[in-house]
Amino acid sequence: MRGFVMRLQDFRNPELAKKLVGAIHRALPADPIRRQFTVMEVCGGQTHTIYKYRLRELLPKNLRLISGPGCPVCVTPIRYIDKAVSLALDHGCTVYTFGDLMRVPGTAMSLERAAAEGGDIRAVYSPFHAMAAAASSDQETVFLGIGFETTMPPVVLPIVQAVQKGLTNFSVLLSGKRVPPVLSAVLQSPRLEVNGFITPGHVTAVIGTEPYAPLCKKYNVPMAVGGFEPLDLLAAILNLVEQFAVGTHENANAYTRAVPRLGNPKAQALMDEVLVPIDDELRGLGVLPEAGFAIRDKYAAFDADKRFEIKTDSHEPEGCACGEVLCGVIEPEACPLFRTVCNPDSPVGSCMVSAEGACNAAYLYD
Repeated sequence: MRGFVMRLQDFRNPELAKKLVGAIHRALPADPIRRQFTVMEVCGGQTHTIYKYRLRELLPKNLRLISGPGCPVCVTPIRYIDKAVSLALDHGCTVYTFGDLMRVPGTAMSLERAAAEGGDIRAVYSPFHAMAAAASSDQETVFLGIGFETTMPPVVLPIVQAVQKGLTNFSVLLSGKRVPPVLSAVLQSPRLEVNGFITPGHVTAVIGTEPYAPLCKKYNVPMAVGGFEPLDLLAAILNLVEQFAVGTHENANAYTRAVPRLGNPKAQALMDEVLVPIDDELRGLGVLPEAGFAIRDKYAAFDADKRFEIKTDSHEPEGCACGEVLCGVIEPEACPLFRTVCNPDSPVGSCMVSAEGACNAAYLYD
């Protein structure tokens, strides 16, 4: 509405939520004769909102909402954790990381355990802290750069600045992932039929909405960018069910207040300068075509994978179903370890550790 500014609490307004829920039911009435539609959200922040506000319970019976591989910590392969542990314990590096990676179990131990065993591992809020530490000492300093397109610009900008500063003891162990190829892999999976996607707000604010358009056309699947508040997500769901009702498959944006069509061109240019798409592994999905990022050869001196000879012998924890949860094949409660031996205080898999993990959300809010 022109001239009207909504506050954050307005996006949690119960009356407005009821109106959106009513519109969803009118657009897709619950009818046992009609087919069931499955919508997947691919953002950990959205997953927690859905669980916290119990949005699934408000939807028509023939509309199923599932969580996909949108948690950056969760999709990070276990061998990456093992590499980070090796850098600290075997190579004597000072390792800097985002805090939510500290408790993710590796094959032998987590980063938290490695720190207790003498590794110099420090949780920070920004990769610039790691670069500043490298600039003030001769110690080999490694930042653990994980995430989707959202976090890649702040992860790689210190590399550019390290070149300018002439640093020779700073590098990044990268595990960067790309959302569009991940969605393509989900759509090709024989284990799951997804009829529509709520695409991630933060990622799309960087890459823009256009990368999803070819997927909508190729797979005849509608997509709608969603935000992180209840009304944001209900608006995205309404857009999708309206498309289900008439059989369209458009690439929509229900989060226009934060996501422009072209995204952030400066952030994209920075990623293009430092990174190149590669075939890469995601937990639960295996190695996918062009689903990851690698540091370009011109910046190889700042690539920890190339700077150090890192050896690992990695394998997933026995009985953990994080892979199936991440793919949306099962709900967290279907994992035999859920709430028994796997909980936030004693996690077995990454989905229970991260604040964006589906298992963590199910444990906290169900």
